[in-house]
Amino acid sequence: MANKSVPVKKILSPLQPAITSDMVNKLQQTPEPKAKISGTQDGSVAATWRSPQLMIVFEDGDLHSARQHLLDSLQNPFAEGAVATVLLQESVRDQFVGLVAQNLKRLEPQVASHPSYVRTLAQIEQLKAKVVEAEGDVPADASPLLVSDFSSSYLGQPGPTGAITLHTFRTAREATQVNVKESVPYARVSIWNEKLACAYEVLGQLAVDTITINCFNPDLSPIQPAFEANRNDVCLVKGYHYETLTVNSKRRIVVFPVGTIFAN
Repeated sequence: MANKSVPVKKILSPLQPAITSDMVNKLQQTPEPKAKISGTQDGSVAATWRSPQLMIVFEDGDLHSARQHLLDSLQNPFAEGAVATVLLQESVRDQFVGLVAQNLKRLEPQVASHPSYVRTLAQIEQLKAKVVEAEGDVPADASPLLVSDFSSSYLGQPGPTGAITLHTFRTAREATQVNVKESVPYARVSIWNEKLACAYEVLGQLAVDTITINCFNPDLSPIQPAFEANRNDVCLVKGYHYETLTVNSKRRIVVFPVGTIFAN
């Protein structure tokens, strides 16, 4: 018998605290790339997409936790699972961009010298694109790149560019419309919004199978068997809520830390 779509149910008490930066950091399952640059077996940095992610940051999200995960991707844009695109709600755009800019550091040599990154720098110059770069004495040709209001396709190559593109939205519905501009084959979407109802509203409009809310790269093994069997399931493992369900005729995985408020 075929699986049927099921309504999203409220499973958390309204008395539970909202998710905090400390909670997210303690719950993190998968180590994030730091100074080490991920690459191929021969030591070169990858030049094809490797499970890129879309990040959507709402005004009710934990800006500091979202910023930290975005920084990891900005410093290592060719890593597997790195953020390729970030969507920011207009009301927190300036604040969030400021938090990111003050923590950018000089890129590792194998990233700054990567042909895709070098080509992107030239394309940015040609487009006269607005770029958020590292502050201080970091040279422009070795700075992490956050490019505003241009899709990845404008940066001159079909694979990873060494830059992360940034777009702005006002409402949840507009966030999904803005993302249509991008042709990146996202493997996951990371949504930062403490109000789950809003996050669930967005996921139904996205084509991606895996949606994480208020977390980044959590271990999916607890829910993977049910997903692969096309079976609805819910479980709580090590502080995470895991769920697989059908939304708009598409099987999804949804993961978030327990403690997030289900509210509008």
